Amino acid sequence: MKKVLSWILCAALLLTSVSALAEAVPSPDAAAAAAATAVIVDFADGNHAFMGMDMAAGNADASELSVVDYNGGKAVRVDVKAKVPYVALNIEGMLGENYTKLASLSFDIGVELGSDGKFYAASGKVYTVTGADAVKTGYDWSVYLKTKNPKTAKVTLNPDVALTAGIGEYLMITKEADAFVDSGKFKGEEPRDIYISNLQFFDAEGNVLPVDLSAVYVAPATEADLTNLSVLTNTVNLDGMSVEGGAWAQNGVEMTPEFLAALVPGSVVEISYESEDGDIWVVMPWANAGWIRVAQGQATKNNTKTTAQITYEQFAALLGEDTSTWGAMFQCEGSSAWKVYSVKVGTPTARIALSNAVEFEGFSCEGGAWSQNGFEMPQAIIDALQPGTAIEIDFESETGDMWIVMPWSTAGWMRVGQGSATIVGNKAYMTYEQLVELCGEDKAGWGAMMQCESSGAWKVYSLKVGKVNQLVGVANPVDFPGFSKSAGAWAQDGLEMTPEIIAALVPGSVVTINYESETGNIWIVMPDSAAGWMRVQQGTADCDGKTAQITYEEIAAVCGEDVSTWGARMQCEADGAWSVYSVSVGMAH
Repeated sequence: MKKVLSWILCAALLLTSVSALAEAVPSPDAAAAAAATAVIVDFADGNHAFMGMDMAAGNADASELSVVDYNGGKAVRVDVKAKVPYVALNIEGMLGENYTKLASLSFDIGVELGSDGKFYAASGKVYTVTGADAVKTGYDWSVYLKTKNPKTAKVTLNPDVALTAGIGEYLMITKEADAFVDSGKFKGEEPRDIYISNLQFFDAEGNVLPVDLSAVYVAPATEADLTNLSVLTNTVNLDGMSVEGGAWAQNGVEMTPEFLAALVPGSVVEISYESEDGDIWVVMPWANAGWIRVAQGQATKNNTKTTAQITYEQFAALLGEDTSTWGAMFQCEGSSAWKVYSVKVGTPTARIALSNAVEFEGFSCEGGAWSQNGFEMPQAIIDALQPGTAIEIDFESETGDMWIVMPWSTAGWMRVGQGSATIVGNKAYMTYEQLVELCGEDKAGWGAMMQCESSGAWKVYSLKVGKVNQLVGVANPVDFPGFSKSAGAWAQDGLEMTPEIIAALVPGSVVTINYESETGNIWIVMPDSAAGWMRVQQGTADCDGKTAQITYEEIAAVCGEDVSTWGARMQCEADGAWSVYSVSVGMAH
């Protein structure tokens, strides 16, 4: 009996121990969930997928993020290249259902020492980006003592700024002042890097909010608005031209010799800015000709009023051809409160856009410097390569260049576009004509293989072929008042041309149409022309689905050189339902 009781007691104790162990060891799913949740973000696991660079602002820097050893632990290093880093966090994804409880945060932030080994102060802001209009609310941070580098920054959010879940709100940490760069002693050197770690978030009572480390930051759409603008090449930045002012206030810097030397006939000055009423212009206060406003109300601006362009000729018309008489001071001004992020000058070139593009399916590859990689061309790509078309490559490379290689061509192993491809941002363009020049007219002799190559390590994300459209910048655009129309396929609508529009239609001018249509096409109709009821550039206008341009010369080719015979009405039309939002006439850059 004693032995039986002992066995029963042992069995009971064993079952109790196994049960306790089962409760103490979580399931694999529970363990993974626990690992993905933290009360402090110290980057010990090397993960920073919930962070990324926001490139929406005109002064945004394409900084690189990486987790490194720092100050006895781990931190995210923000490798700053030139401008202001906007380090964005998917704060809603990190906090989940607690997001709207966020009331304050803290983080450690450190500044890289100068190249001379000395400490230089830095400061910046924490921004919340909230609401349907993505309103930025800023809070300051600074590191100004060597003995407090890194420093714990603490930020209390404005309780009047409501946080709304489900609309893609996020938070950013920036560095906007850098004593190392501002000292002027280290010309040509990059701004100092910053290090971020030990992030914590709190509710209004000071309780720590748990963080989901599996959250991922996805950058909002930041496609640059290039409507009405030229693309500038060989640009020279005006150092230090990050200034602001109130209505009718001027602010600026003295022009550097490099910037002044780039101001030559045919060049264009580009201003990245924002203002309350969308206007901006330049003031030259020290010019021999006097205190001069340049392009007041006449700068070429994109639709979102974030970029303005002013031609050398607009400056010269007021200041004279000799730039040495313009005075060294370059300022900006607006009729409302304004902020300028950067100013540069360069050579204008047409903006290339493809229409009716055919995608080279699966064309995603990479290689080292001077190495080739690619694929055999499908028949759809071979058929798409016709006169007037171009190859568009979406890429990145260490040197910024890109071209194609046709290794099986009967003419030989051929590089096409090496040093002559048109590079616009992260896209490279090589025309059908460039391909034919080296490989011949007969496609059968090109060989099936198409590869990419660059002089530096490179990656290609996509390749397509389509009709080349060239959209130019326009100077002194004249708006066609009231031209906001919509109609169905093959229906026309428009207005009588004002005397100002008729006067602007001269050789070298361009009609610019901001629109959308079901087919991507738009053109104009001149119904009262002495030459007859005329469609101009039907299906052949240069366009990108948002902007279309038709030249004076293209209208004159069907309606005659004499504008007085064109009739008073200008209409729009397309082969699908369409809407036109604005029409203007200006001189092509």
